[in-house]
Amino acid sequence: MSESSRPDESLRIRVTTPQQARAPFRGVVCDLRANFKQASVLAWTLFRRDVSAEHRQSLLGYFWLLLPPVASTLVWVFLTSQRVITIDSAGVPYPLFALTGTALWTAFNSGVMGTLTALSGARMLLPKVNFPHEALVYSALLKSGLDMLIAAILVGVAVLLLGYKLRPEFALFCMALLINAIVGAALGLVALPISALYPDISKGIQFVLRFGFFLTPVIYAVPASGAARTLMLANPVTPIITTGRAWLTGSSEAMPAAFAVVSISSLGILLAGLVLFKIALPFLTERLGS
Repeated sequence: MSESSRPDESLRIRVTTPQQARAPFRGVVCDLRANFKQASVLAWTLFRRDVSAEHRQSLLGYFWLLLPPVASTLVWVFLTSQRVITIDSAGVPYPLFALTGTALWTAFNSGVMGTLTALSGARMLLPKVNFPHEALVYSALLKSGLDMLIAAILVGVAVLLLGYKLRPEFALFCMALLINAIVGAALGLVALPISALYPDISKGIQFVLRFGFFLTPVIYAVPASGAARTLMLANPVTPIITTGRAWLTGSSEAMPAAFAVVSISSLGILLAGLVLFKIALPFLTERLGS
């Protein structure tokens, strides 16, 4: 047999059994580390394939990546300009206020839904094809990164069009976008094992996110008092959105201490969620393939 026709030795035979879920925690972490390179390459391939397939046959193509945050911002700007609603934007031009909030929310929403549905397109492949399954999660994270990049470009262009200069604080705003995507990915990844078995969980989270948009300071500032303020301060997304927006626009909404707590916590939850996903994978493979 020629060398080119030999099977790749790195793709060793993998037998997935429920008993593997009782493997020591260290074994799961070592498995993730050992598979990281191979999983990253596969995740990049899946990411490119999915993005190309999603936009290749549509008339507007990649413009669909820009449309949702732009359309959402224009709606709120129109409503405020027509005095249908009155929103205090703390001295910041409302188009920039609404766009920065929408961009930060888009990063969070993309992180949640990306990881939550990471297995939806590969349910039948899990028990049949030998590959590092965490590549599906990495691919979902890459898609969230693409949404985050588009949001950053939109905000950068809007800043220039409104007559502002791109100051170094723009980098801090991009960091807030990244953190918000991580917060969303962490929450989605923790819920992934259950939502893969019970679609109601995924639908319920989508329902909550739909109303959560209005209970998060995306298009308006945090109220000065009342139950709404208490509710928003308990929302982990609030300090990321308000602080990221304050860094870019100079508003007085910043919550740096809460920002740091949420950022560090979300990174820990993301890593824990990845380990949880790996531990739950044998059960998921058995249930999804039956």
